[in-house]
Amino acid sequence: MGGNCMSFWGIRWLALTAAWLLTAMLTFSSAHAQQRPDLPTIGTAAGGTMSIDRERLIGDYYMRQMRAQAPMVEDPVLKEYLSDLGNRLVRHSDNVRFPFTFFWIRDPNINAFAFLGGYIGIHTGLIEQAEDESELASVVAHEIAHVTQRHIARNMERMSAAAPVSIAQVIGGLILAMANPQLGMAVMTGSMAGIQQRQINYTRQFELEADRFGMTTLAEAGFDAQGAPRFFSRLAAQYRYSTQVPQYLVTHPLPESRISDTRARADQLPDRRVPPSLQFELAKTRVAVRYGSTNARDMLTTMQANERRAEHNHQHKKDAARYGQALALYELERYAEAEDIVAALREKDPLNLFYIDTTTDIWLGQRRFDEAIEFLTEAYIRRPNNQVITLNLAYAANRGGNYELSVKILNDYILHNRDDRVAYELLFEAHQQSGDAVAMHEAQAEVLILRGIFDMAIEELHHAYSKLPDNRTLARQRVQGRIDQVRRLNNDRERVMNM
Repeated sequence: MGGNCMSFWGIRWLALTAAWLLTAMLTFSSAHAQQRPDLPTIGTAAGGTMSIDRERLIGDYYMRQMRAQAPMVEDPVLKEYLSDLGNRLVRHSDNVRFPFTFFWIRDPNINAFAFLGGYIGIHTGLIEQAEDESELASVVAHEIAHVTQRHIARNMERMSAAAPVSIAQVIGGLILAMANPQLGMAVMTGSMAGIQQRQINYTRQFELEADRFGMTTLAEAGFDAQGAPRFFSRLAAQYRYSTQVPQYLVTHPLPESRISDTRARADQLPDRRVPPSLQFELAKTRVAVRYGSTNARDMLTTMQANERRAEHNHQHKKDAARYGQALALYELERYAEAEDIVAALREKDPLNLFYIDTTTDIWLGQRRFDEAIEFLTEAYIRRPNNQVITLNLAYAANRGGNYELSVKILNDYILHNRDDRVAYELLFEAHQQSGDAVAMHEAQAEVLILRGIFDMAIEELHHAYSKLPDNRTLARQRVQGRIDQVRRLNNDRERVMNM
């Protein structure tokens, strides 16, 4: 990674400071407390500063803006992997007040960020840089700690006046920083010119606290605590001789100081021999092949070389390299070769969702729709409403013209996964192709709602309402009720922006 990109440490200061400015604007006033040299005790600070409901409201608004503007990776297999990893850590965290949401940002820069409401984003560049699952988990645990320790609300106690920026500016700058780091930093630098050194010093304290709580969570969840200093050491070496370090790194703690702290902390935690993770290797490979910048032909060559280089005792790396070859062959439309590889992998691990997903893609590429539907239906019976299997089955059903099946399983799935944009997009396609105009407009409205485009969503719902005959009383009441809900969401959004 070049020296001109936004670093992991730099964007940490940017995201946390921007979020704290945002929170300061949402309170009527805050008491100016004396800064203490010791780290605040868990669960005691900021108890009356910001309600959990308000935190959720702002987080919900922010997440809708992310869906609308940021390059999110809506890949069911990668989403499930990250969610499983994140929630494994959450189960071993203290002070958890709401469900967490983990999501990927397609960006080669090494970065991760947390926001109000338990939303945690991970750049694809982070998993490409990590060498094992404990290293990746160490960063995710750090972000979880920022949320559970309520660092945003706690910083309000150190701010005596609201920041001279609007919420729209702050959130807009944050989203730009995820999609275009240099442009986003320019926006946020202009908005935060008034930040004083005492706030910067306090953010350093938060970073240390998040490192320490995160590493405890990491160890208790069964990962190797040494993953944190290993990962941080490699980042420090990467930037040590960079001549284009972003200016804001000057006000942020040097990596070396955090490395020494995390290494000392890791030495105090249990020494764990964590076995290699096949799921990690497959996720890393999938990111590289599908979301990297290298073309499929060159990636095929790379994966073939990776298989040859993999040590004999590291079968997971060999399997991941083979999986990468199958993905590259699929992109090159060499379906038969790709199928041979995945079939061999699936024979060893028939329930692996990475292999099931890619098998589906290959068969649909070969127009083997019925075979794919039968295969996925059997998997669905074993694991109903699993994200990967359900969305693959709906996609295969749509491609094969079995819209009734698609609608049925998607409606069941959405009951428990109301924030899944891909599910609504597949549902929209099924209704559109089957000629159900009312349901099509309703599904399209839900996609728009998830992206925070409320005015257009209301228009779609009005279209649905207008196409319902007068004798469909319950259906008309349902649509009208949803219109009223969206209007309330829009009012909440306006209230947040004007606070």
